[in-house]
Amino acid sequence: MSSNKIERTPSVAISAIEGKVVDSDTENEKLYYMGYDQHMKRGFNFWSMTAFCLTGLGLLPSLGGTIWFSLGYLGLMPMTWGWLVASFLIMFQVLSLAEMSSAMPTAGGLYYWTFKNAPPKAKRLASWVTAWCQVMAASLGGASFFMTQADMIQALVVMFNPDFGPTVWQTYLIYLACVIVCAIIMVLPSKILGKISNVFVWLGTIVFFILLIALPIYSKKSGNYNSAKDMFTARYNQTNWSDQGLVFLLTFLVPCWCISGYDSTAHLAEETHNASSVVPRAMVISCGAVAILGYIFNVVLAYASSDIDAILGSPLGQPLGAILVLAMGNGAFAKFLWICTVLSNFGVVFVNNTAGTRVYFAYARDGALPFANWLSHVNTVTNTPLNATLALSTVFALVGLISLGSSHALHAFFSGSSLAGATAYLMPILMRCIYEDNPQYIPGPFSLGRWSKPIRWVAVAWGVFTLPLFSFPTTPNPSVNDFNWSVGFYLGLLCIILPWYFLSARKWFNGPGEREHAA
Repeated sequence: MSSNKIERTPSVAISAIEGKVVDSDTENEKLYYMGYDQHMKRGFNFWSMTAFCLTGLGLLPSLGGTIWFSLGYLGLMPMTWGWLVASFLIMFQVLSLAEMSSAMPTAGGLYYWTFKNAPPKAKRLASWVTAWCQVMAASLGGASFFMTQADMIQALVVMFNPDFGPTVWQTYLIYLACVIVCAIIMVLPSKILGKISNVFVWLGTIVFFILLIALPIYSKKSGNYNSAKDMFTARYNQTNWSDQGLVFLLTFLVPCWCISGYDSTAHLAEETHNASSVVPRAMVISCGAVAILGYIFNVVLAYASSDIDAILGSPLGQPLGAILVLAMGNGAFAKFLWICTVLSNFGVVFVNNTAGTRVYFAYARDGALPFANWLSHVNTVTNTPLNATLALSTVFALVGLISLGSSHALHAFFSGSSLAGATAYLMPILMRCIYEDNPQYIPGPFSLGRWSKPIRWVAVAWGVFTLPLFSFPTTPNPSVNDFNWSVGFYLGLLCIILPWYFLSARKWFNGPGEREHAA
């Protein structure tokens, strides 16, 4: 690497501090200043990146797929008050990570920020743990998205054919077909990915507002609706926990899952124009919109959820689909809305797993994954990490095979990925709080200023609080099938990566941004 590039890096730091809009050359300089060369083409702008993030958050299918953990735990009250409290606290975490994405816009995202924010003696170990949490979350969390997609498609078939009873093989084949289609899309150039995101975000937005208007009208007409008092006060504890306060806290899982994956914008920072400004703005605007609209949607769903037992016991296996049928009947309009919801969910799948391929690429680029050179290769035609996409898609196909043997084992893997993802979100913020006077940290154009420190500490408190929520069983004294295996999975992960680090990786893993230029 020529020395004149190194001499130009101070101008990049100045542009970051002043928050100036930068051109591609300066953006590439900044990336080089962070330790990397520019390999991928910048095809995302503010609108396409916001659409990408909104598509990944996918309020309509995300809330529809997770509402079981509020409606099915404690009835109507957590759908209104639970979402309001939890989404407010989640925004502290969003703001904290958005600020870091502005200061350090790179595909590595969370684990890169952890390395740069951590005290010198903890940098490599903290980054190593965060990175493997990201890899596990991308691999297993991504697979759970595909399984949800397969379940939603099966619910659609049941709508048209109530006698249909899918076998595990049929479920897996639907799952595998979704993986293949998504892989084909994920290797496309970033500019095309942005346009596809626009299509999905418009589809989701239009259907969402149709539902907001139509669902209360049909519920009122059919007589299947709840009173305002019930929507905000009615509790129906369907767990075996006697403490309803505890059950209420467990319903926070719904907004935790719905307002997650927003770091996908950071993983595509190297494919975004003016990433220091665009990425954090897209992240905050998208999450804020989902928090507000999600509350409105929860109120509408609470209004229409008049028969909780019928909704949760529906042969569709999807609470949102059951609410549509309860309010509208199993007619053409309900089927049309569910078809649109299924398509919208595919947008969620494609965005989050595209971000997952960038996690594989970024970590391999730093030499910390097997077959690192192959995984970090960027295709010269599409300017996207084709090999990382193939590898992640293969992992998805293999993980799905577990469902053929035991659905309980598969969901144990999925639950473990939630805890790993929550840890990855917590680590960079925690390190920034611990090492407040970090001379390496240079704020970007999106800065919280004097509010940064208190916001980050609230985010840390919230992140620590959510860890046991992801680990809690749904019933006291659970059986093997009812047990929440998140902790067991996560401890198993630590039992692999920590000895690996101390026995081997600490000798060659120098941290993100240290390998490419050294080569």
